[in-house]
Amino acid sequence: MAGGRAWSTATWSDPNGGAVLLHGTFPTVVHPRTLWPDVAAWDAVAVLEDAEAPHAWAQEAEDERASPGVNLEAVQFGIGHEARLFEAYSIIDGVQWGSFPDPEPVRVVRAFERAGKPVFFLEPSLDDEAWSEHLSIEATERTHWRRLLRRVRNRRAWARAMATAGKGLEGQGPSEAFNHVKIASRAWWAMWDDDLKLATIEARNLRLAARLRGALQAVGLRAEARLLVVLPEPRIDGLLAALEQKPQPEVIVSYDDLTAHHGEE
Repeated sequence: MAGGRAWSTATWSDPNGGAVLLHGTFPTVVHPRTLWPDVAAWDAVAVLEDAEAPHAWAQEAEDERASPGVNLEAVQFGIGHEARLFEAYSIIDGVQWGSFPDPEPVRVVRAFERAGKPVFFLEPSLDDEAWSEHLSIEATERTHWRRLLRRVRNRRAWARAMATAGKGLEGQGPSEAFNHVKIASRAWWAMWDDDLKLATIEARNLRLAARLRGALQAVGLRAEARLLVVLPEPRIDGLLAALEQKPQPEVIVSYDDLTAHHGEE
């Protein structure tokens, strides 16, 4: 039961009741207010991170206070796909990027916390045996010697990914600059997923879709339950396709309930 696909969002209606807005973001980019979701319109938020994300965000913020720009510098001097992404960002005028921790997920989560609304983290923890096994499969596929060599010599592959990402874009963002941001971000994720087999990608997306449906169910089994999901924009279509397969909802608890439980132990 698909909804609409917009420039950086998509909507989906769950056959069990409730609706989802997939709110796409762009790594390290500060979004204009025209791209901010209306917190008041949603009952809860889910983020495509694991429950350790708030600790990682706090550490990045502390690192930035101690040495401004240290996180960006670490990525730019690496050989990963993120280095190519930030190189592409660097020639786009009129966009604030390179902010750590990633500003949009942090801003949205804090807004929901201030409103007293539930926050869910969709990625399972490393204690989850099935997820740990999945991550091991991903690591094996990503570290194959052919893929590592391609990562070092990937300028031509990056140029192809950029050209492909720029085709068939529907509509325009808040500015031409943000259209270029979208293209660069899509090229980055295409390169990232190109390291994996299709079956591995589909298994990952189905697991996340099941947990997303579980989060919506946790908000309330009622037709009007509304869940905002924050994720990188290039991942929207894959997650939307997985939702269309209607995987069985997986039980998931909110971050508040999870931390409260750990506090009682």
